[in-house]
Order: sequence, then structure tokens, then C-alpha cells
Amino acid sequence: MAFNIASLTELSWLGILLLLGLGVSVISLKLKVADVFLLILLGLGLGYFLKFPAGFLAGLGTFALIMLVFTSTSQFKLREVNELYPQVLKLVFLFLIANLVIFSIITHLLYGQLFTVKNFLISLIFAGLMAGTSADVVLAVFKNKVSKVVEMLQFESILNTPFTILIPIVIFNIYQGVFQAGDVFLGFLQSIMTGIGTGLFLGLVIFRLMKKTYVEDISPLLIIAVSLVSYSLAEVLGGNGVLSVTTLAIVYGASQLKEKKELTQFANIFANFLKIIVFILLGVVIKIPLDPTFLVKATLLFLIYLSIRFFTLKLAFPTVNIKERWFMTLNVAKGVGVAVVVFIIAAAKLPEFDIILNLSFVFILYSIILSSIVAKFADRFLLDIKEKKPVTPVQQPQQVQKPIS
Repeated sequence: MAFNIASLTELSWLGILLLLGLGVSVISLKLKVADVFLLILLGLGLGYFLKFPAGFLAGLGTFALIMLVFTSTSQFKLREVNELYPQVLKLVFLFLIANLVIFSIITHLLYGQLFTVKNFLISLIFAGLMAGTSADVVLAVFKNKVSKVVEMLQFESILNTPFTILIPIVIFNIYQGVFQAGDVFLGFLQSIMTGIGTGLFLGLVIFRLMKKTYVEDISPLLIIAVSLVSYSLAEVLGGNGVLSVTTLAIVYGASQLKEKKELTQFANIFANFLKIIVFILLGVVIKIPLDPTFLVKATLLFLIYLSIRFFTLKLAFPTVNIKERWFMTLNVAKGVGVAVVVFIIAAAKLPEFDIILNLSFVFILYSIILSSIVAKFADRFLLDIKEKKPVTPVQQPQQVQKPIS
């Protein structure tokens, strides 16, 4: 039997990266810092002697993207959106619009060359991507504490993840000419409708069947399989795969399935495995240029980005006090959603995207470092932070056995 040495090497390195990543995650728990930051640093160190084919990176990135979208969107609870968190929904859209309209123009003025449609689309992709947040990256240190502000940040990251993945990828497809110039609107509309329809159809059929039966060894794997099929089928039919998986996840979240807790836990563990690999490989693939001009501009752009975030929060939460608003402003850590989209764009190997990819990497590092520091001093920002009450199991009343007559 002949073996493909190149594939064996990639598979072997994948196992090694996972082991190293798990070790880094344990260290991050001990140090109470974000594991993502240490994973990226590990990737930076390994990047000097590790290389992976572009096709392998794109495939793995797409797989991680599918699982991320499913696990984050499946936590959607429409009741919470309508009743509990209307202001968070307002913040998501305000911050997204402010990034697409204001931040994209500022980015182009700082780094763009000629003001052409294609050049501006590159800045627009970066701006849409930076509207994403991932509170769970850093706020894991709050697992034993509760605060309304922390809950809002976590809910914001759940809400904005599908948008900040879908919009940059759609714009990237437009840039690459997937939609012809005269058919952009029709192609975009078809992509949306086909994507939603595919995810809705699969969700209603598969989860209806799963509602009656749970097989311990098969049902969790079926969740992953149907997510992959949803993405692939939508893309084959001319729809948007990300939107298809998003719709599938919403149907899953609303479905009453047997052993749903176990299904969700398995999907989350699998997504966490992919997160570890993706962030290490992100450090391997992308390098920050040690150009003083680039770094000064990147730092200035990040400060402008934080200013936009601050004023957007002021519009969305006019009654929130200044300390809590600063806490929410500075907690803009970028998670696996942003990393995966950067990964997919990097795999395309388009030279004109080099600056935006480097900027994305700088923003990921800046945002995680800043959020980690702010999280350490959360008590000075949040007035309502408190320890979680331990959940005590409810004891079942003992049954009194009747004497045998």
C-alpha cells in the first residue's frame, strides 16, 4: 500500500498542533489570560519552519467556519432578542453600519491607493470583519461571576457573528467576480434566498426526524454532517453556504430534541478543537511587517476604531454609566469567526489583500491584549459584578417501601 508522505506529514503536524494547543489552553487557565493570544504566539514561533498548502488551509478554515456559525447561532433565542435584549440588537446594527460607512472610508484613506471600486471593496471587507466581537475569548475569566454588562457582551458576540462572517465573504465574492457587474443585485438576492431555503429545508426535515429518536453514537455526528451538507448543498445550488448554516442553526435552536444538551456539548467541543488549530495556523500563515510606518498607522486606525465603538455604544445605551461604557468599548476581542475569514482570504493568495490581512492580524492581537488587561480590572468598571451562586442539586424525596403483605 502506497502512502502519501505529504498528507501524512500534514496529518502528523495537525496532531502535534492540537497537543501543543491543549497545553497552551491549560497554561492560559492557570494564568487567567485568553488562550487565543497564547495560541497565536505559538503559531508565530512555529511559522519559521512550518508551511501548509493553501488548499489544506482553505478547507480546514471552511470547516471551522461552518462549525463556528452553527454553534454560535444555535444559541439564538428569539424571545431574548424581542424581550430581553433589544438594545443589544440595536448595538449590533449600529456598530456594523458605522464600520461599513465610516471605518471603511478611514481605512481606505490611510492605506488605500487609487479610489476605485475594487480598492474600496478591500477596505469594506476589513471594516465589516472588524464589526465582529467574541466576548467568550476573554470573558471566560468571568465563568464564576455574573454581570449584566458581561451578559450583553456575550449576547452581542452571538448576534454579530453571522453578520460579520456573511458580509465580508459576500463582498469578497463580489470582488472576485462571482457575481457579474450587471447581475450583482440578482445574484446577491438569489444567494440569500437559496441559502435560507436550503438551511430551512434541511433543518425542518432532519431535526423533525431526530426529535423522535436519539442514538448516542450517531446523533452527535449527524449534527456535524448535516451542517457540512447544508453549507455544501447551498453553494452547489448557487446560494450562500454561511447563510444556510445560520438558518439551520436557528431551526436547531428552536427544535425540541432528545438529549439536546449532549448534542450541543459535542458540537461545542468539536468547534473548540477547530478553534485551537485555526488560531495556531493563523500565527503560522500571517506575519506582521516590522515597518514603523505601517505599525504607527495601524495603531492610529485601532484608536479610531475604538472611538467609533465608544460613540456607537453611547447611541445604543444612553443610560449606561461611563465606566461600563468604557468596559464595553475596550472589550472587542476578535474570535475564531474573524480568524477563519482572514484564513480563507489568505488562502486565496491575492497580493492586493496583504495590507488588510496584516491589519486584521494586528487588530486581533491588539484587541485580545487590550481585552485581557481590562478583564483583570473588571471590578473597577462594573458596579453589579458578583459571584455566581452555586447550583445545588435538588434532592429527590426517598420513597418509603411498603411492607410485603
